[in-house]
Amino acid sequence: MIARFVRSEIAAGTIPATVPGVVVQRTGAEIIITANGFDAAVPMDQGPTLADVLKGAATLSVDPERKKQWLEGLAALSGIQVKRAGNGLKLVSGLTKREFPLALDVAVDLGEAIARAAEQERGDAATPPRPMKVYAII
Repeated sequence: MIARFVRSEIAAGTIPATVPGVVVQRTGAEIIITANGFDAAVPMDQGPTLADVLKGAATLSVDPERKKQWLEGLAALSGIQVKRAGNGLKLVSGLTKREFPLALDVAVDLGEAIARAAEQERGDAATPPRPMKVYAII
């Protein structure tokens, strides 16, 4: 309920869609995700796959085993492992193997930020892309 309220306020422009510590940034052929010591790089063509996995995490089947297989299988294509953890998820960096826990609502927000980064037009090569921060309630 709180997450819906926050999302409606973000959509209305009342509060910004940012949270300190989580940055999603498009750089060249990759999407870089950094958060509290968690660093991961996702190939640009796999960004939408990871975004869909994270956005769908909260609404997947109630069958825990099926949900686990879907999350771990599809996310592995992106270079980031996604594991079910209690009432949320853990992202595991393919680079550092460091884990980053997420509540399901936060996973949806992160998925939306990754999708925006994947869709972002490539700017002038001399101008670095602007990082996107993710707003979420943890």
